[in-house]
Amino acid sequence: MTTCRNYYLDRVGGEFTAVDEQLPAPGPGEILLRTRRVSVCQSDVVIHKVGLPRIKRWPALILHEASCTVEAVGDGVTKFSPGDLVGLGCDIPCGDRDCIYCGDHGTGDWTSCPKTQATGHEYPGFARSHAILPKWFVDLGPIVKFPPGTDPAHACHLEPLACGLEGMTRVNNCIENRVVVLIGAGSQSTYALQCCQAMGARRVIMVNRGAERLNRVLRDFGDQRTVGVAWDEHVVERVQELCRPFNEPHFVMMNAPCREGYELSVKLMGYGTVLDAHAGVKGAGGKPRIAHEVDLNNQVHYQLQCYQATHGSTMRGVALAAKLISERRLPKLSLMTGADERFRPDQTLAAIRRASSSDSLKVIIDWD
Repeated sequence: MTTCRNYYLDRVGGEFTAVDEQLPAPGPGEILLRTRRVSVCQSDVVIHKVGLPRIKRWPALILHEASCTVEAVGDGVTKFSPGDLVGLGCDIPCGDRDCIYCGDHGTGDWTSCPKTQATGHEYPGFARSHAILPKWFVDLGPIVKFPPGTDPAHACHLEPLACGLEGMTRVNNCIENRVVVLIGAGSQSTYALQCCQAMGARRVIMVNRGAERLNRVLRDFGDQRTVGVAWDEHVVERVQELCRPFNEPHFVMMNAPCREGYELSVKLMGYGTVLDAHAGVKGAGGKPRIAHEVDLNNQVHYQLQCYQATHGSTMRGVALAAKLISERRLPKLSLMTGADERFRPDQTLAAIRRASSSDSLKVIIDWD
């Protein structure tokens, strides 16, 4: 038996309470994980502040950006061995082995499944010291093994990186040797900036309202290809000027969860531009309608404009993120977490509150 310490969130806006339980040895096809690091997603902040309809059971085990060590494996497990460092994605199969999306012969498009699950939402999260993954998760789910020597604090970035890479690679040839615009200077744009550098972008233009955050990201993560632009009344003209010798950006990633972000992103569309609407917009009344008229003939057909969205990740994004981390092509990941953004498991509430601060990029909870 293994003693597992769980930190349950009792209610929206509530406290995290430690509860110990005994876990049996993993059964056939199962694996036992020990949590190493968990980074805090903004969805965790939202869950704590206002809740989430997808969470059906309270108290709840939230947090999903996890890296873990395999402690034990059940009979028949061959992909993983005790001692392996693994990372997990948030979006997971529904658990039905016959599902046309999630099952053994499915497409792997879990986010399209009507019964889709997400770790930390329908499926228990990693505000816990240990977890036993069922056979269907081990066989079909977004779990990848990292090479020996990989830093667990880097591996826990797997899931947010995977979400961004889904959008950045959905359309071929929109990053390498191309001009990229990132709207917003939060954690997703900071991940995207590092991925653009690793993938050989020609230029990366980051747009942000707050000068302090923009300057921090440029200082810590910028290079000779990176330019910052203030989000003011002249932003469109300045971005277009920086795109030269091209007339417009090749790829625009909208990472600002506000109506103004969408309104700016469509103003930057030009010939062959791909827009990835990475950040959604929600309000007290739900998801507001943000209308935009598109000329399907002149803009989409003749100008080859592409409008897409990223919502979660599949094994495609997870595999790409794992590759970049494993090959150490994102050497500045550690700079996303400041000295005051590292917490112990018994400080989970403080970690959530720190992650909600406007100057935070990535908070990490260390279970070692």
